[in-house]
Amino acid sequence: MASGGATPGPGRVRRWFQSRPSPYPWEQEGLDHVRRLMPDTEPFRGWATFSFTASSGRINECDLFVATPGGLYLVELKGHPGRVINSGDTWRFRDQGASFSSTLRNPLHLTDMKCKDLRSRLDWALRKRGHQTEKTPWIQPAIFLTAENLRSELDEVQAEHVYARSEESRLPEIWRDLLAKPPKHEKQRVQPQFSRLLPDLFQQIGISASTAHLRFGNDWTLEPAKLDAGNTWEDRLAQRSEPVKEEGRVRIYLTAQQAGDQQRQSVERAAKREYQVLQGIHHRGIAQAVQFADHGGSPAILFRHRHTDLRLDSYLDLFGESLSVETRLELVRQLAEAVQYAHQRSLYHRALSARSVYVSARDDGSQPVARIIDWQTAARDFDTTAGVSSMGNSMVSGEHLAHSSEVYLAPDFDTLYSDPIELDVFGLGALAYLLLTGSPPATARSVLLDRLGENQGLRPSAVADGVSDELDDLVFDATRPDPLDRLLSADDFLKRLDDAEKESVPDVVAAPDADPLEASAGQVVDGEWDVVRVLGSGATARALLVSRLDEFADGEPRPEYRVFKVALDEDKATQLRAEAEALTKVGGGVVVKLLNPVRHLAGRTVLELEFAGGADPGGRTLGEVIRDEGKLTYHNLERYGRDLFTALDALAAHGVWHRDIKPDNLGVFRRADRSTQLKLFDFSLAAVSDRDVKAGTRSYLDPFLGMPRRPEYDGHAERYAAAMTLHEMASGRLPEWGDGMAHPQHLDDETPIFAADLFDPDLREPLTAFFRTALHRDTDQRFENLKRMADAWWKVFQTADRTPPLTTPGTVEGDLEAELADDELEALRDAAAKNATRDTPLDAAGLSPRALSVASVFDVFTVGELLRVPAHQISKARGQGRRAKNELQRRYRQWSRKLGAEHERPRIEGASPTIDDLATLLTSLAAEQRRTKAAGAIPLLLGLPGENGVPESWLTQTEVAKRLGVTPAAISTKQRNAVGEWAADAHVTAVRDELVDLLTESGRVMTADELAAALRARRGSIEPDPARVRAMARAVVRAAVETEKAPVDDAEPRLNMLRRNEKVLIALETMPGSSDPDAAELADFAMHLGECADELVRTEPLPGRAVVLRDLRAITPPDGLAAQADTRLVELAAAMSRHAAASPRQELYPTDLDLVRALRISQAPAGVREVGITVEGLIAKVRARFPLLDLDEDITHVRLEESLNAAGFRLVFDTAKARFVPPAPDVSRSVSSSFTSIASTKQPSASAVAAQARLDSAVQRGGFVALTLRGVHLPGAAESIAAAFPVKPVHVDSLFLAAFRDLVKKYDEDWDTFRALDTEFGATGRLSPGFASFVEVAWDTVAEDLNGRDPKSVLFLHHASLLGRYYERGGRDLLTNLQNAARRADDRPHGLWLLCPGESASDTPRLEQHIVEVLGESERAVLDGTYLSRLAAGEGTA
Repeated sequence: MASGGATPGPGRVRRWFQSRPSPYPWEQEGLDHVRRLMPDTEPFRGWATFSFTASSGRINECDLFVATPGGLYLVELKGHPGRVINSGDTWRFRDQGASFSSTLRNPLHLTDMKCKDLRSRLDWALRKRGHQTEKTPWIQPAIFLTAENLRSELDEVQAEHVYARSEESRLPEIWRDLLAKPPKHEKQRVQPQFSRLLPDLFQQIGISASTAHLRFGNDWTLEPAKLDAGNTWEDRLAQRSEPVKEEGRVRIYLTAQQAGDQQRQSVERAAKREYQVLQGIHHRGIAQAVQFADHGGSPAILFRHRHTDLRLDSYLDLFGESLSVETRLELVRQLAEAVQYAHQRSLYHRALSARSVYVSARDDGSQPVARIIDWQTAARDFDTTAGVSSMGNSMVSGEHLAHSSEVYLAPDFDTLYSDPIELDVFGLGALAYLLLTGSPPATARSVLLDRLGENQGLRPSAVADGVSDELDDLVFDATRPDPLDRLLSADDFLKRLDDAEKESVPDVVAAPDADPLEASAGQVVDGEWDVVRVLGSGATARALLVSRLDEFADGEPRPEYRVFKVALDEDKATQLRAEAEALTKVGGGVVVKLLNPVRHLAGRTVLELEFAGGADPGGRTLGEVIRDEGKLTYHNLERYGRDLFTALDALAAHGVWHRDIKPDNLGVFRRADRSTQLKLFDFSLAAVSDRDVKAGTRSYLDPFLGMPRRPEYDGHAERYAAAMTLHEMASGRLPEWGDGMAHPQHLDDETPIFAADLFDPDLREPLTAFFRTALHRDTDQRFENLKRMADAWWKVFQTADRTPPLTTPGTVEGDLEAELADDELEALRDAAAKNATRDTPLDAAGLSPRALSVASVFDVFTVGELLRVPAHQISKARGQGRRAKNELQRRYRQWSRKLGAEHERPRIEGASPTIDDLATLLTSLAAEQRRTKAAGAIPLLLGLPGENGVPESWLTQTEVAKRLGVTPAAISTKQRNAVGEWAADAHVTAVRDELVDLLTESGRVMTADELAAALRARRGSIEPDPARVRAMARAVVRAAVETEKAPVDDAEPRLNMLRRNEKVLIALETMPGSSDPDAAELADFAMHLGECADELVRTEPLPGRAVVLRDLRAITPPDGLAAQADTRLVELAAAMSRHAAASPRQELYPTDLDLVRALRISQAPAGVREVGITVEGLIAKVRARFPLLDLDEDITHVRLEESLNAAGFRLVFDTAKARFVPPAPDVSRSVSSSFTSIASTKQPSASAVAAQARLDSAVQRGGFVALTLRGVHLPGAAESIAAAFPVKPVHVDSLFLAAFRDLVKKYDEDWDTFRALDTEFGATGRLSPGFASFVEVAWDTVAEDLNGRDPKSVLFLHHASLLGRYYERGGRDLLTNLQNAARRADDRPHGLWLLCPGESASDTPRLEQHIVEVLGESERAVLDGTYLSRLAAGEGTA
């Protein structure tokens, strides 16, 4: 490398190496600053502005490498001027007078990576040069902020290894405090002989100032500084000016110098995967891969990108505090819609994290658009041979992921065959957690796994206030550690998000010209249409499901649903117009209708379409049905297949091609009579040129298009997509070509591999023959036209319908191969049914394939098993045709008459059996189930005690299935069968009636445990173990409720079971014609009571009965609910709470109440005489007041004595008596105590002296002090303090209210309206956005007032309760800013005092429920009553 500056003279040693000056003046100035200070002595040497290639192939640009006696340093220079602050590891620089700020992420991590790479290369060079025993000393990273006017406000974590020119910056000096410092230990000293080797070593590793690596392709220039980097890749910003000025991001995969072939191939596969999976993907929320090219021997991908784009975590660091709930939810929605779009195209990310999301936004952070990147670990359908449900056939490798991603990854991320849909749902939940709380799910993966193990999911409410229950539950259900418990799909996530938005975002009535592109659920567009939910966003448009009330022909108002399809921008509007033109020709019937011509709404191009879900606002697409429920039933496969062919026929008649036929573009349309049909929608590709053979969804696109014989799109391609859709309907899977990796054009296979083992057994052979023709690679071998294909589809079912039953020894006769006429086939089936026994397999019992399909729903295989299914369940079988259900019911009745009852019921003596008798009945019925893996389902579901003790109660079907290793469907079948037995039992019926009576007496709603206890009290039990009795009673209640929910003869169920806040509730349902509230309303009311109880027991002191009843009564009961007794209200609140219990006095207390407070409140030790009291007797007195208190059963007398003393009871333990007794009287102490109380009016107490000294000192030194006192001493205290000390008193509440009133007057608002909103806030804890904005502005006004006061004064804030009330809306910011300013010697105010009343003067300083931060006892003064009395008298402590 050439020398920079003057050539060294004779005898002089060259110590500075720089081939050319830096192109950045600020950087060269910083380098010159170091060079001037570097002495011309050993071992000092420096290399500036060079690059080198790491062993991984990574090219590293370095600013400065310096060898000093104290060590080797790699220094990164940054020249941003002005003030630097940080939020997390994002730094923001703002120069005085500048109108904008610049940001960067702390570069220490990347610099440290360069250090490791450089040390590795220098070690290699040492070996190459023959220095086998030498080792390169550690190279330490450092950041040098070179601007002369820099002022740092970095926190202590971010300021680590960061230096500046001088200490005036509040950072250590680069030379004095780093480069000139001697080594900490002599063995760390860099020896001169090693330093002399460095020029030779640098030459060996080939450092240069070359910029060849900063070119990509022919016209793109890369930035020298990396944008980001991982273990096997690095990102750089890219720019070009021709033919147009553009920006981008280039990801370079570091393959050139990987350690071995296997690692190199892994990196190459990741690069190719990321590019390939993104082909054909066009969505604003997914990174667009523009170009794949070689870059210096490594694969590289160019993506669309802007230099202002920020990683999601950086974006939140910068703008998180200013983001509204609406904006946060919009970002959650954008991510979920992008994942939904990807999943609909069989693309799965598998490793979603904050690092894999970039955000584009305006300079102030508004209007953010999220975009998912990092698809190198993604899976797509052509990656596997196993179909949708096992997309990641191998474990997802974390090799290509950054470590910071790990805290967002599901526990099953590294599990073999983990489901990619489940991984992405977890990732969505984890990102939603970040967006709602501003914090990652954990600090490390181990912490994440521990947290998930303890809590079974992430709860945003645990770290952030104001998160609604709906949002909290959404994130929790999306992040369940067990995939079986997790939300099923991104579709489900979005539907739950719609519901949560309605609760979390206040109602906003949009004006007629509101932007429909940004509308969310619950808002109004076009003046009259309510947004029900956002259906999703694609490459061209965003779809809203909207509704309005309309009067139908019968005069009844009912909701009318339609879809507003809104173009993302005017460039996409052309495609919407083409879609409208196509629908004008083919809309109607099984194709959605265009309801109005294309129009503009609030400046957006909009299509108004028929909703493909019909009368069901929660309607699903066929794709969602298949993903949720698996393959279609025999009946639906035939029926929906007919609908698909009808749609294709309609399109062909008008010369229109859809170009994107797939299950996700077929809606399951529900008619008014509740029957369903398919509706084809989304014609956005209808106008695409026939020459574009890549348009469409890859999984359904004919892979043989584009070959010389088929250069254009054709009818065969349209029918190929239909055949792929039919295959997915029949099996739940897509067929695969070859091994799923090679393109089908490069294979010799004539057909793909079908999932034939998943076809209905009676349809397997004809379906396989159908698909072998429909999906043949050679179009000459396919169906000639649509009619032939449709005829072949009908024949599949005609063939199956004519399948004779299997023969048994009693039915085998005649020519089994002969073709049967219709009457002969029916006679054969009748004969098989007549000869059937309980053990006869159903497929040999004379049932048609259609009827067998209905029977398979109940997981039964023999006639005897079928007879255990309640008859009414057959008529309710979902997805089955009436003809098939009628056939099965007819055979059911036939076999029931012939074969009689399934078994005899156990006999119970007496008219009113005990709990034990009823449990025996349930057990016997359950025990007679067929012995399979699911045989223990009913006892486990009911929680019946067994040999292994008492199991958990009220398990869900999913939990039971997991424990038994079977599917939830199998458990559901077992439960339905059991319910049929219970429904026929008179004793269970009597219990059902009894539960209705008990609920009626108790206000219509009880917890399951309360109801079980009430039933147990009525029925009695002979079981001596209370835990087993409770379990049996719960089991009886559950059996009765489950039976009531599924009654025979379609009677209205009277009981319902609901879950709220991890509690199980039983409530009465509303009967027709009554005005009673329904079960859900009652459950919500009970839940709110429980939440209120939990809040009450967290207050100090504990509230009395009057306060408890007042707050519980403040909760609005549902309309129609009769007035509840006080006792019942408290009991229900305690039963529904998580931490509260009710005392016999109808007070509430926390079950974890500490022993000292329990002793003090109960006064159990009061009045103990000389005879004393035992440990057990004292604990019994405490429990009498607090029955459910969680106390250690083995509490010792030593611990109890300590608690007694702490509670103020001077009892001592007499070991001889083994009792607590009063201490012996102390005469001298009594006299002294009396004298002290008399003299106290003349001499100050020690605490008073300490308080006076603390405050006197605080006046002089400034800083922050919290003044704590008992609330009873508050009146007059502020005035006394202000009179005694040179402080400036500020009545905070008055100042805030004055500012607020000025705002109300300024904007001509109604003061009473805000008072009502404040009252509502006090009751609900939810602050409406309009009110919140006024509060925040009012606090800003207060802050300006206080900042404008004398900078040398001590501000004394008193009556500051509103700081606590509006803590999250400006109160906290005002207080912490003032605290921090007061702590700085050169800032204003000089001092800050805050008066904090509490239950005790020694309590932790608080405002309302919020703790006031104090940095040690020096920031706190305890003001007792004596001291305040002396201040009031003007005495002080002098």
